[in-house]
Amino acid sequence: INAEYGEMVEWFVNDVAGIVCSSMTYVLVLYSQFVIITVVLLPEPLVSTAIQVGVFGVFSFLALWSHLKAMTTNPGAIPMETYNARFAQKDELKSAVLCLKCNSIKPERAHHCSVCRRCIRKMDHHCPWVNNCVGQQNQKFFILFTLYIFTISTHAMYMAINKIVHCSDAEWSRCGALSPPISLMLLTILLFISLLFGLFTGIMFGTQLYAIMDDQTGIEKLKNEAATWERLTWKQNLQEVFGRRSGCYWLLPVMPAHLQPSKIHSAKFQV
Repeated sequence: INAEYGEMVEWFVNDVAGIVCSSMTYVLVLYSQFVIITVVLLPEPLVSTAIQVGVFGVFSFLALWSHLKAMTTNPGAIPMETYNARFAQKDELKSAVLCLKCNSIKPERAHHCSVCRRCIRKMDHHCPWVNNCVGQQNQKFFILFTLYIFTISTHAMYMAINKIVHCSDAEWSRCGALSPPISLMLLTILLFISLLFGLFTGIMFGTQLYAIMDDQTGIEKLKNEAATWERLTWKQNLQEVFGRRSGCYWLLPVMPAHLQPSKIHSAKFQV
């Protein structure tokens, strides 16, 4: 049977834990901006320092943009109620894979998410930090989010350590309007946050990139599912996620042309 994949719509998962975790992402990035500006930049408004903070701001913007896209993009949900009992006896449906929770016909490589309460095409995992599943439609945004968080975490650690060393040599004189204990506390918290999330997102970015090139999602690897689909080369797999146009386009959180809503609406899946 042929069934339409469904039209992309506005998407938001009403999960309390996911909303809290995703909100914390914005709080932590804004906290980093606050410390960088008030402790690192304002005391010594040098050109080099201003450039560093400007670069940090650009990557912070890209991280939050990627996060917003990963959170509010339909990850590839299969339309519900696509299975109708009237057709249960048809020969073409006898070998179909059905999801009893969604009452829908599952295409190949789709899995049910208990949080989103939908079957998601090429579901990798459900991530509370973006309050969404990571699937076919938003995996690019999730990977860019981990890349940019890793980048700003590394940059923040460098600037914080450099500031602590500089101010320690100067005995914290002329190191800002804030008192030395407060400045040191803010920088120490920033270092801890940057180290924690830098390690987490760096590992996540690497595993996601490897999974794409290997053409196997996290849930498929967890269930040890044998590949029944046509395997592509590592370059083709990257193009399927990031877009068939290479270059800087891959680094922007915009939907690849072949995954645009109009293309998805007209696409079919075979079961």
